[in-house]
Amino acid sequence: MLNTREASCFFDSVIPFGRCLLSTAAHTTKSPRQLYNIAKHLGVWDPAKIDLSEDKAHWQMLNPEQREQLIKACALFYEGEVSVSDTLAWFMLAMPDLDRRMFLSTQIFEEVKHAEFFERYFQEVCGKVDTAAYLVPEYKGVLLDELRQRGEAIGKALTSGKNGDLSMALSLFACHYMAVVEGTMALTGYEFFEDLLAKTGMFPRLLEGIKLIRSDEGRHLVHGMDFLREQLEQHPEHVAPVRELFQQQAASIPRRTEFIFTPNPLGLDRDRIQQISYANHNQRMREAGLEQP
Repeated sequence: MLNTREASCFFDSVIPFGRCLLSTAAHTTKSPRQLYNIAKHLGVWDPAKIDLSEDKAHWQMLNPEQREQLIKACALFYEGEVSVSDTLAWFMLAMPDLDRRMFLSTQIFEEVKHAEFFERYFQEVCGKVDTAAYLVPEYKGVLLDELRQRGEAIGKALTSGKNGDLSMALSLFACHYMAVVEGTMALTGYEFFEDLLAKTGMFPRLLEGIKLIRSDEGRHLVHGMDFLREQLEQHPEHVAPVRELFQQQAASIPRRTEFIFTPNPLGLDRDRIQQISYANHNQRMREAGLEQP
């Protein structure tokens, strides 16, 4: 079995991505079945086997303000992972293609595992934290309430037998979940953690977990953006609602960035992170086949 370092490096060789952007602009050469087979090998890393003792020592070196900023980022990741684990089942159940359902079954497993990593990190490093307290409106809507409504819309359309409603619900869910939450917010969040390690030389096990999560999410993003692009090609009537969703989420980028960086006792580069967020957003729009207006 591959160890965690081997798994991360091997996945980079399968679907390479840069430090800031993961591009799926060209149609992926990996089918859902191929991605499923990759996940069987690389998606089985165990959060419980990552030794967090070094990070626990580093945590004691932070002042209260620095701890609070790091908790913000970890809490939002944890809440997001729990939420997507809960809602993705609707997307999988409604997916007409067997190979896509097979891949999505691995994605649900991996999302739960990501939540487990952050849960353990709070328990063993940060201490007891009320993660829900960090769900300010800028994050609670996109990560929980609105995403849950997207999943419920799929469920209603699935049980009513209205194929047109179901197809639209699948497109909007894919945009919200894969393009916005995973492809913009999470990808930008990874940069926060990488900057933290680069600046301080601390929290190597947090970064190890983030790199493994990022490798899993790379498969999710390739599959999700491929599905969204396919949907928009087959259903031109979905283009306008999906574009509107993209634009609505772009308008929230400054407020979401402000929350993480106010205050900024860790001294990370706020402007750089916000620029990366916009770049990720624009990249996802291009991958969906949507030209910027």
